[in-house]
Amino acid sequence: MKKVLGIIIASIMAVSASSAEEVIDNDLASTARLKNTMRKFATGLDQIQKGIIYNDRDKIEMGVRVLRQARKNFLKRHGETLKKQKPGDPKMAMYMAKKSAERIRKLVKMMSAEVHNTHDFSKIAAAYTGIFNQCVACHQKLRKNYAK
Repeated sequence: MKKVLGIIIASIMAVSASSAEEVIDNDLASTARLKNTMRKFATGLDQIQKGIIYNDRDKIEMGVRVLRQARKNFLKRHGETLKKQKPGDPKMAMYMAKKSAERIRKLVKMMSAEVHNTHDFSKIAAAYTGIFNQCVACHQKLRKNYAK
């Protein structure tokens, strides 16, 4: 009887351990996907910055395309991971992410329109700064947990 009970307990513990390992693996994978998306944002911003500095419309357009691609379905893909960054207030994390995403969308749209309408990239530079500020503000509040 003791052997049977021991086998049952060992089986339960093994299943529990594998389930916990699966949850940890899912968390690591979702965090890795979020970091990958953030790298895409950084790449887009880098291209835009170089385009502004070197007066190169093609680099700005390429950076805008990268930002649009990274932003596409961002909250749907990363919403649950973002909520975990503020475990005490996941609604606040989503609210901040939604506000930032909307501001970034508007700034990217403006950049895209301005790149062909002017020889003066000062508006594009201002939009670049606005996007960068949105990134910094969000990271200061949410990034604490996922940067580890």
